[in-house]
Amino acid sequence: MSNQTIREIWANQHAAAYKAQDSEVQSLQANPSIALDLTDEKTRSTIPQPVLEAYNYYYDQVASADWGSVSVSQEKIQNQDVYAVTVSTDGDDGWAELFDATGQELGAARTLCDQVAWGDPTEVRSYTQNSALPLELQAKQDDQNA
Repeated sequence: MSNQTIREIWANQHAAAYKAQDSEVQSLQANPSIALDLTDEKTRSTIPQPVLEAYNYYYDQVASADWGSVSVSQEKIQNQDVYAVTVSTDGDDGWAELFDATGQELGAARTLCDQVAWGDPTEVRSYTQNSALPLELQAKQDDQNA
């Protein structure tokens, strides 16, 4: 299965979860995720290094600065194990990075509400410095503020 397909499925699940949360309706996910406790050293020892590096980056930039939270989950997408590192803030924006079971990067994204903009992982991470949005999400934000 292509990285593009996994990204599309994840983005659709993200949008559905956001809309369900927004309408305060609980939804049953077709692909439930398992939250991983990375404060537990035994759990950390089972996680591929690139996943830990992404988690540590966002933890240092966002959670330690106290303007958002970072989580790691293990999901099944089309029978493939996927690690998702997700960042949420008090607002509607966030970040996500997806990895396969071996830690190979599948995609990095900047999120806003139910929208997902995929991009280069280094560029996506750089948005934590100033909370900037990629062009495709700036238009969404402008629509909301209009």
